[in-house]
Amino acid sequence: MDMLAVIGVLMVLTLVSSVFLKSYLEKKKIERARMLVDLHDDLRRMQNALAIIPEIYLDIPTKIFMIKRLIQLIDAVEEIGNESQSLNMLKMDLEAQLAKTLQSKDDSVKRLSTWTKIEHPDTAQEIRTLTKFLHKQILSSVKSGLVPRAHGARVVKNLKVVMHRIALDLNYTLATSALKMNKLRPALGKLRVAKGLLTKSPIKQHLKNQKDELDALIEKTERRLVSQRKANAATTENKLASGMDKIQEEEAWDSKKNLYDSE
Repeated sequence: MDMLAVIGVLMVLTLVSSVFLKSYLEKKKIERARMLVDLHDDLRRMQNALAIIPEIYLDIPTKIFMIKRLIQLIDAVEEIGNESQSLNMLKMDLEAQLAKTLQSKDDSVKRLSTWTKIEHPDTAQEIRTLTKFLHKQILSSVKSGLVPRAHGARVVKNLKVVMHRIALDLNYTLATSALKMNKLRPALGKLRVAKGLLTKSPIKQHLKNQKDELDALIEKTERRLVSQRKANAATTENKLASGMDKIQEEEAWDSKKNLYDSE
């Protein structure tokens, strides 16, 4: 009887243990799937950032961080999931890019003094969103030890510069496009907005070329608007004069007509 009781208890314990084990394994499987989805999402967004953010916005430390983070994400995906040929090829390409970037010289002065074409507000918003994503990624990368704290500080500093440059480059691009279509008033408005952004920029000391160009374009556009207003005023005056002459002719004709009618 005691033996049967012991066997029964063991069976119950085995059953309970199997249920708990099955539940634990299922939970781990779900967590693994969620982690894999998050990793794939970060991998996709990092690839988008490298492809969409203008090259001129990415200094050497930022490029190095982005490439290292992409390689780290690929390793994590392959560790949790299965290796794939496409990921292996991407990793090899990134490693080649990293080796090349590590040998590159800093070109911050040249980059900062060059305009970047951003033709649509939606594009600017996408770049801004990806820049914020990179900021979160660099913070987590410093915590995990992927990059040193000093390297992370340089990347954060550059990302702040990027956030200021996006609106500046967007307004400049929209202004020059409006000028090409002879839309002077909208162009002048965008140029003035761009100059205001430049004046408030924390890197304005590096944007002398842009400031000189904006000043020249604003002055030129204002002169064109004045000339245009004068031309329009002259045209209006000529039309009014022509209209008065026509009215006088009609009045003279009516006078003659009335004279003839009275006879």
